[in-house]
Amino acid sequence: MERVILCAFSLVFLMMGTTITGSDTGKQEEEYRARKLFVFGDSYADTGNLGKKLGRNIARSWFEPYGMTFPKKPTGRFSDGKVLTDYLASLIRISSPIPYKIRRVGDKLMLLQNGMNFAVSGSGIFDTGNFQRNLSTQIDEFQSQIDVGVFSEHDIKFSVALIAASGNDYLHFSQLDPNYLLVSIREGNMTMFPYERKNDNHDDVLPVLLQHLHRFMDRLFAQLKADLKRFDRIGVPKVVVTNLHPIQCIPYYTRQTNYTICPANISEAVADHNRRVDRLVEELDGGSNTTTFLSLDVNTAFSNVLRQVNGAETIKYLLAPCCESSSGTAACSQVDAQGNKLYRVCRHPEEHFYWDSAHPTQAGWAAAFQYLEPSLRSFLLPCPV
Repeated sequence: MERVILCAFSLVFLMMGTTITGSDTGKQEEEYRARKLFVFGDSYADTGNLGKKLGRNIARSWFEPYGMTFPKKPTGRFSDGKVLTDYLASLIRISSPIPYKIRRVGDKLMLLQNGMNFAVSGSGIFDTGNFQRNLSTQIDEFQSQIDVGVFSEHDIKFSVALIAASGNDYLHFSQLDPNYLLVSIREGNMTMFPYERKNDNHDDVLPVLLQHLHRFMDRLFAQLKADLKRFDRIGVPKVVVTNLHPIQCIPYYTRQTNYTICPANISEAVADHNRRVDRLVEELDGGSNTTTFLSLDVNTAFSNVLRQVNGAETIKYLLAPCCESSSGTAACSQVDAQGNKLYRVCRHPEEHFYWDSAHPTQAGWAAAFQYLEPSLRSFLLPCPV
């Protein structure tokens, strides 16, 4: 903690992230500076690994109108523009790392100097059913790049890993077992964001369902722990792990109330997940001599913007997406057999926090990153002299 205390602004920075540095000063190298970014996870971090050949139903991010703000064409990002990876790369003053899928092109163009992005949209800690590479497989790919000499020990020594786990495991679990969580919307189970009713009128079944969910979480976090420990063995000095954003407020759920209400039934499960992330980060850090971890509080960052707390970037449409289905059943970028669009796109994405049914706009990410940046800066960048 000594290095953090020396920074006059550290208390402010720590408010948005749980940074555990431990008492072993050997874990913090005075000359450390992140020069490479290695990215793992899902669509909140993917910048082009999902194969376009999967078609519009799965690889929607490779078709218009995705990318309409940046870089004016689809690039595989699930947004109109930049995503979390781009903002973190900018913070450490590098370009976004090249997607693993086009690594051979990157080698020729000398683009590997910034690291590599292994994240795949739709993936999870476990398999999620769409053939996307799970977190363990993504780390295998990272290890293979080290084994063949693409990245050296020196590269790893001055790197940071970002792991974005944004809820695909729970979505897949709900598809396998729709009763694992009370996702059906009932009058007694809804409230205007951010307030949530305590009495959900289903006290008889809720304990059983929560026990079922908690058993799944136990298995999920056992696997996540095993995955994160691999970064310690590899020697990555800094690892950033996101918690869950307020899933209850994504347009997929709020559409049923014309984008006005976030169903309260999901929020407690999200809070439980996020408490587990914090505990896991603390546990892993206490047992490591080489790696420090940051639990990145994406949930609070998103919530601050959605609540429009004092100082938040003003956004006109907080819950309504910019790109939405015209029928309620199709997804952004989908077309019918004749090529007719099955979606509507707003004229000003910067006025919306959400881009599609689950992902922020570039403006949404920028607004949230204002709350994420302090903890990341404290964790990754040298203290000012």
